[in-house]
Amino acid sequence: MKLFFYFLFLIALVSCKKEDVTNTDPRLRYVGDWNFKSNSYSYSGFYDYNVPPGYSPIWTYTESSSSDYNDSTGIISIGLNPYELIIKYCNTCPSQIFMLNENGVNSWTLTDSTFFNDVVPPPPSYSPSYSTLNIEGWKL
Repeated sequence: MKLFFYFLFLIALVSCKKEDVTNTDPRLRYVGDWNFKSNSYSYSGFYDYNVPPGYSPIWTYTESSSSDYNDSTGIISIGLNPYELIIKYCNTCPSQIFMLNENGVNSWTLTDSTFFNDVVPPPPSYSPSYSTLNIEGWKL
């Protein structure tokens, strides 16, 4: 009888296999090396009232845009909490946390191969000056 329970215990021990959680983690498809660049745009406008009498004020504005590629490869890795990704845009950049279950919030877009974060979106209504900054990325 002892032998029967011993074999039963041995069969149960060998046949019980834990599910490999790392292979089913949805965050794994984003993990790896990425290239990132930032795009910025600034606009400032005002009416110039320093015109001869009888003339209408002149709308004057300045605008600028630039794209900056990071100095090194960035990385996306898995965070400690479920749905958490840790994003480093470059080696010297501070880490940013992205929660997969909040996708679509705060103008984030993340797919298997592309990344977009609208860090400073334009104002929702008219403003005489504003700046925008977004970060784009692609997986290596």
